[in-house]
Amino acid sequence: MKKILSVILTFVVSVSAAFAFASCQDVNDEIKKVKNLIIIIGDGMGLEHIKAAEIYEGEDYGFTNWHQTTVNTDSYLGENYYTLTDSAAGGTAIATGTLTVNGYVGVNHKGEELSTIMDVAKQKGKATAVLTTDTIYGATPASFSAHALNRGNSGAIAVSQLTSSNVDLLCGTIDGITTAGYIKECAAENGYVYCDSPDQAWSTVGEEKAYWQLDLAGVNATVELCEATSYALEFVEKDEDGFVMMIEQAHVDKYSHGNDFIGAVCSVISLKNTVQTVMDWIGDRDDTAVLITADHETGGLAVSDSEEDYPRSFEKSNGQLGSYFFSTGDHTRSYVGLFVYGAKPNFSAFEFYASNSYIKNTETYKLMVKLI
Repeated sequence: MKKILSVILTFVVSVSAAFAFASCQDVNDEIKKVKNLIIIIGDGMGLEHIKAAEIYEGEDYGFTNWHQTTVNTDSYLGENYYTLTDSAAGGTAIATGTLTVNGYVGVNHKGEELSTIMDVAKQKGKATAVLTTDTIYGATPASFSAHALNRGNSGAIAVSQLTSSNVDLLCGTIDGITTAGYIKECAAENGYVYCDSPDQAWSTVGEEKAYWQLDLAGVNATVELCEATSYALEFVEKDEDGFVMMIEQAHVDKYSHGNDFIGAVCSVISLKNTVQTVMDWIGDRDDTAVLITADHETGGLAVSDSEEDYPRSFEKSNGQLGSYFFSTGDHTRSYVGLFVYGAKPNFSAFEFYASNSYIKNTETYKLMVKLI
């Protein structure tokens, strides 16, 4: 019972601290149009996941000092009713600004197709890219590049991404569907250069459209997400009108479903390294905004720098022990973070909660539209 109360208390303290930090941010609405927009999504990445990786590595992540708030991720259950989200509804809320039911991708609760932030970017003449450590037709990347009533319609989603998404670069983890003959033919018919090895992919940065299917999945991936991101930036930066790019580290969620603490932490570290790659590319330029968020939290993780607080221990990089606890193997309704570089929006002016401490996930889309 004491352990359960400790988990609850830690969660409350963590969220309260996030609220307090967000509340003390500059509330002046400082948003100017940017040439480039990059949104980085840690699937399943709650605030405790970030804290866990910081404790594990013994360092504070720079992006946690950006302008920030917390985000409610609930999906649509009915008029003014909400429920625990899945990645399809969570991704769709971010990508389109519309709440939908679980399992739906890029469509509203009535099944009507929605315009995505990638569509908005294309209307403005910008290049677009979707990168993920998941399969490219997975729920979150599909939310930015497809429309379907069932996230499980993998083959159909993969085809629609090539035929109707108009996204210039589609990069995901290779599997049996993305190597199928009909996918390769579909890619060629729709102007995409198909690549299934890093050497092939990196040589196509000068092409107009590319379909990179690589080994990006998990802690033993052959290609690191930060490496793919580096080449993807080279791919899209050639557009004089700028670009919009979505990058997903999908494996925080996948490892947290199995309560694999080290796998989840390594996935957050992968995301942090990817953020660093992006920031190195930005340098001193002032025409780019970066958003980091999550579609939901997975696992109900609680973590401590001390080995005494929770039942399971882990070894930190300095050899000392910390401790952790997963309360579930499923998604939770815990709020997630939104960290913003290149703008200081007044979150209290957002309509859903009118609070500087938290917003609705659909308002992330509205912020992105305002930025570009």
